[in-house]
Amino acid sequence: MKAPRSLPVAAILAAALLFLLLPPVPTAPAQDDMTHLAPDALAPHSRPAARFVHDTHNEKAKIDECGTCHHGTTEDGRRDPAAPTSEGTPCADCHAVHEGGGGGVGKTGKGTPLERAYHRQCMGCHREQGKGPTACGGCHTKV
Repeated sequence: MKAPRSLPVAAILAAALLFLLLPPVPTAPAQDDMTHLAPDALAPHSRPAARFVHDTHNEKAKIDECGTCHHGTTEDGRRDPAAPTSEGTPCADCHAVHEGGGGGVGKTGKGTPLERAYHRQCMGCHREQGKGPTACGGCHTKV
C-alpha cells in the first residue's frame, strides 16, 4: 500500500498561505529610496545634490495635493493653479537650464530658469510656512 501524498501538498499550501497572510517584515530604507534633486541639466554641480525624501517630506509638511509643488501651466507657460498638475514631468522639460536658454517653455527664452525654479519653489514655501531650511546647507548636505 502506498503512503498518501497529501502531507507534502498540505505543507506547501500551508507555507504559501502563511506567506500571504503575514505582514511584510519592515526593512531599513535603501539608499535608492532617498531622492536627490540633482537633474543632469544642472551638471556639473557646485554643491551636493539637495536631499529630498518625497513621501516623508509630504507627510511632515501635511501636503496632500500634488499640485502644491507640481504646478500646472497655461499654454504660454505661465504658472496656473487651475491647470492640470505636472507630476511625472521633469522640471527641466519646462524650465530652461539658463536664463534665455533651452527647455520646454525656456525655448522661447521666457520662464523661470531651472535652478531658480527649484529654489523659489522650495525656499519660497519654507519661508511662507516658517518651516524647513532656507539656507544652502539645509538642503545641500553631504551624504
